[in-house]
Amino acid sequence: MNNWSDGYLKANGIRIHYYRTGGEKPQVVLNHGAMDDGLCWTRVAKALEQEYDVIMFDARGHGLSDSGAGDYQSETRAKDLAEGIISLGLDKPVVGGHSLGAEVSLHLAALYPDIPRAIFMEDPPIAMPGQSMFGGKMGEMGADALKMMTRIMTLIKVLPTFLGKIIARKMMPVSPDDEIIPWIKSKKRVDKDFFKALTNPDNPQPPSPFETAKGIKVPALLFRGDREKGSIVSLEVAQELEKSIPGLQVVHLEGANHDIRRSKFDEYMSALKSFLAAAYK
Repeated sequence: MNNWSDGYLKANGIRIHYYRTGGEKPQVVLNHGAMDDGLCWTRVAKALEQEYDVIMFDARGHGLSDSGAGDYQSETRAKDLAEGIISLGLDKPVVGGHSLGAEVSLHLAALYPDIPRAIFMEDPPIAMPGQSMFGGKMGEMGADALKMMTRIMTLIKVLPTFLGKIIARKMMPVSPDDEIIPWIKSKKRVDKDFFKALTNPDNPQPPSPFETAKGIKVPALLFRGDREKGSIVSLEVAQELEKSIPGLQVVHLEGANHDIRRSKFDEYMSALKSFLAAAYK
C-alpha cells in the first residue's frame, strides 16, 4: 500500500474499515462493488494519489468492516457512508464508486445533499423495467446470473490464491496484478451474511432509482460500457438518468464490460481526472 494508512471508525452503529492515501489535498472517496473491497481501487488510487487524498471504504459485510447482519439496503449503506465521511472530517469530497458502490454514491447525493461536492458512478445496477440487469451472456441467464456469480465468488473465497488467480485472469484478461490480487483477496473477506442477503428472494424492493436521482443537485458523471459486453447501464437508462439529474455527464467507453475501469483503464482515468479537476476548480 506504499505509505497509505488504514483504520476503523464507527458509523451507523457498526465498525467500518477504510484505507487512505493521505496528504493535504482535495479528497476523493471511492466505493467498491459487491464482493470487492476498498483495495480493489488500488490501481485507481495509485493514479490519483499525487493530486488527491483518496479514501477507500470497506462497505458493511466486506473487507475488514463489520457484517451488515442482513441489512444491506441502499438507505442503510448510504447512512454508513455519510457518517463515515463525517467521522473522518472530510470537506465536501468528490464521492464515486463502481456497481453497488455507484448506487450508494447516488443515494448519498440524494439523501445527504450537503456532503458530496460531486459524484461519479461506474455502471450502477440500474435497469429499465422488464430489462435484465446485465447485458450479454449474463443477461441471457436471467435470474440465474446473480446465483452463478455468487457461486463463482464463493468458490474463489475458499480456493488457494494461485487457483483463484487462474479464474481471475480469465475474467479480467487485461488487468495487472494490482487489480487481480486485491480482487482475489476481497472475495476471501466477504461476509457469508452478504452472500445470503444478495440472493434472498424476500429482499424488499428499493424505490425507483430514477425518482431517487431527482434529489441529486451536485455535478454527476456516469460511466457506461456496452450491454453486449455484459455492462448494466443501457442507453435508455442513461437517458432516463439525464432527465433526473440536471447536467449529468455521460461517458460511454465503447467495448467496456461491467468492470469499466478494468477493461478501459486509460480512457476511464482520463475522463475521471477531467471531472475531478472541474469539481475542484
